[in-house]
Amino acid sequence: PVTSPLPLVADHHELVKTRDRCRVYKLSLEPGQSVNVSYTFFYLGIVLKGSKVKTELSSNGGQSVSWEKEVKMGDEEWCSPTLNVTITNVGNTVYEQFIAEWR
Repeated sequence: PVTSPLPLVADHHELVKTRDRCRVYKLSLEPGQSVNVSYTFFYLGIVLKGSKVKTELSSNGGQSVSWEKEVKMGDEEWCSPTLNVTITNVGNTVYEQFIAEWR
């Protein structure tokens, strides 16, 4: 699997736990806040506090694709490595998510 030897360093992400085969980060976005990040590893995302979230994937050629979805506490998703993704909280409440990186 694709893994990263170094912990993720990105705005709005906090490393909250490290174990032998896993790192856990907490992503927190206030309403209207965005973060651009590259997740260079496989991970499990688990929503702690739900909101409406816009996700945008951009390519080097300037093209992008985006979508919005309402997420709620307990929603989970297995994710593949993703480069240059922008996550925006377009809802009215704080959005929080655990990101568990397998290594």
